Amino acid sequence: MIDFNYTILLQFANFLVLLILLNFLLFKPVLRALGKREKTIGSFFEKAQAMEEGVKDLEKSYEESVKEKKKPILDSKSSILSEAHAASAQIMEKAKADFAEELARLRASVEEDRKKAYGSLEKDAEKLSRDAAEKILQRSL
Repeated sequence: MIDFNYTILLQFANFLVLLILLNFLLFKPVLRALGKREKTIGSFFEKAQAMEEGVKDLEKSYEESVKEKKKPILDSKSSILSEAHAASAQIMEKAKADFAEELARLRASVEEDRKKAYGSLEKDAEKLSRDAAEKILQRSL
């Protein structure tokens, strides 16, 4: 069986001394280092959040300044486009008018040529019919 004698008390005392020494020499310094590390990381995290907010603010102000700078350009673009549309509509109207005039002139010219051709064909048809009749009848008309 197990005997309980004075060596157990010595071992218990040695264990307590070891715990006290480890507490002062190991546990407290390690815990202090971990606490210091946590504070440092926390301060870096706070700085990073502050910088991120600053970046968002800068980004927002940049976007606003870009919009402000683009606004006159977009306005001038829209005015130029409306002027171009108006000019193209005017050009199209002029082209339509010119085309209508040209078409009327060509129709008149074609009608005149048709009348000339019809008159010429009528004379030629009359001459051919007279010639054919003379040949068929074998006499002069």
